Amino acid sequence: MKISLYTLGCKVNHYESQVLRRLFLDEGYQFVPFGTPCDVCIVHSCAVTEESTRKSRQMMRRARRISPDAVLCVVGCLAQTEPDSLPEADIVLGNKDKTRLPALVKEFLACRQPRIEAPPILSHRTFEEMTLFGDERVRATVKIQDGCCNFCAYCIIPYARGPIRSKEIDDAFFEVENLVKKGYREIVLTGIHLDSYGKEHGRFSLCDLLEKLDSIPDLERIRLGSTEPVMVTPETVARLRNLKHLCPHFNLSLQSGCTATLRRMRRRYTAEEYADGAALLREAFPDLSLTTDIIVGFPGETEEEFAETLAFAEKIGFSKINVFPFSPRRGTAAWDFPAPVDPAVKKERCRRMLDLSARLERENREKYVGRTLPILFEQEKNGSYIGSAPNFLSVSVKSNICLTGKILPVRITEAGDTVCRGDLQNPEKCGII
Repeated sequence: MKISLYTLGCKVNHYESQVLRRLFLDEGYQFVPFGTPCDVCIVHSCAVTEESTRKSRQMMRRARRISPDAVLCVVGCLAQTEPDSLPEADIVLGNKDKTRLPALVKEFLACRQPRIEAPPILSHRTFEEMTLFGDERVRATVKIQDGCCNFCAYCIIPYARGPIRSKEIDDAFFEVENLVKKGYREIVLTGIHLDSYGKEHGRFSLCDLLEKLDSIPDLERIRLGSTEPVMVTPETVARLRNLKHLCPHFNLSLQSGCTATLRRMRRRYTAEEYADGAALLREAFPDLSLTTDIIVGFPGETEEEFAETLAFAEKIGFSKINVFPFSPRRGTAAWDFPAPVDPAVKKERCRRMLDLSARLERENREKYVGRTLPILFEQEKNGSYIGSAPNFLSVSVKSNICLTGKILPVRITEAGDTVCRGDLQNPEKCGII
């Protein structure tokens, strides 16, 4: 049978989609591109903003239009938060027991009875075991944590994903070890609230896992997904700096550089505490790449508060800023907060923040011109191979020989508009020619 899969949202969703893909392949299904006729279609939904909810619904309608007789499965956060509002779907499966999806499809094909499987998740305490054994890529993502208990004013995720749950440390080690044996050079650890890994048990922590993974033979790189400022303490940084394979790249979520705005957002740190954490990381990792997420136009954000955030972001010197205009989400505290920011003002603030990000990105690339860095090559495009340095600096090298999956020294010769360009160093010694 032909099956298609469309994934929206975060890295956790994409990891889970890879696991679902493998489960269906093992059942004999043939995957076809989303948007082509098929017998089964899966939309892995996102509900973090009203826009992502709209896009999820749009993909459902598109799937139904293209394959009117297909089994339409909607899984993920929108299926969890609004299960009764998805009339297009034959199977609705929330964020609990996603690995049951192949069995649910089989049952539906036998009886053609719609199913809604989205029990309340706020009391859920079990981490759903998923193991990914890899495909042809050179970087693998491993989900080690799920859920969040922070209840930030703008965020639906605690209601969509439930409380914190963690993969057992030995199971995480086993999964990473097997991916490395299959040839993966870099492992990205991800979760809904990565900093909370192990906290519900009290038996292990993120640092404990990182130290255990650091001992795996042939593992070249460990990269962290998005983390929170509260993770950055002198004790934690002292442990992180001793790891041989940890990449000096941290996406440390900021959301606002104004403490007054952070309080309205119900974030658990101040701008000053964030700056202290950034300084600790820069001292520990000389080639640090510090990226972040910022929400602009949060209710009550004045021009002075936005200017404070803009100045704060420039002072920190981020390598990249992911900019999000505030999007009110039903079911969150901020849905009906007073003093909403005018959409035109919000759009203009987004532009200014994106302009700052573009300048900071360019300055970050320029400072590596003349440096030689180890680059992990991932893909070929128009005669050039694109790869990344440990700090996630993107680098392009022209080559007539396949470089995919190799880590090679590259001298950066040009900053470029979006990626650096460089030349391989000592290719004959590296066995390339």
